[in-house]
This record gives sequence, C-alpha cells and structure tokens, in this order.
Amino acid sequence: MAKKINWEYSEPELDLETGEETGNTLTHTISLCYSYVSGKAIVTIDGTEFDISVRPFSLKGTEQVFRLGESAALLRFGKPTPTVTVDNEELKIIK
Repeated sequence: MAKKINWEYSEPELDLETGEETGNTLTHTISLCYSYVSGKAIVTIDGTEFDISVRPFSLKGTEQVFRLGESAALLRFGKPTPTVTVDNEELKIIK
C-alpha cells in the first residue's frame, strides 16, 4: 500500500537581475507517494512529477538530491518515514 507525505519550504524571493531579496516569500511544495515493498516512489516538486522508483524492497536507505528554489535538498528514505533536508534543516511533515 502506498503512503503519501507532504512538506513545504519557504525562502525569500530574489530579484533575477540584481540577486537581492525582494521582500516576498516563495513557498515550495514537495509531495511523495511511495511504497517500501514495491520500490515505487513518485516525488512531486512544485507540481512537477518525478518517478524515482527502484527495485522492490530496495527503496529504504536510498537518497535523492534535488534543487528546491535556490537551495539544495536531500530526500532520504529511512526509518520509519522518509525525510527532506534543506540547508541542514529537516522539514516537518504537513498534513
């Protein structure tokens, strides 16, 4: 049975020309639908879907690195649930 987890990450918006903060905040959403038994995993980042599935029973212990706005993020499949870390800070799961 597949499980679903959601996270959100907010960062200051940067002006593309100057690189300075605009005062606005950008919020990124991450959704993960996964099954440790089947090895199937679909991660959705800001509405774009990525299939990161592996062989059955081999998802646990794997990691995926991705960009989240201007930051690097790490999706780690561990016990008991997967986690997302951005700038050495683990994001809290939202419902």
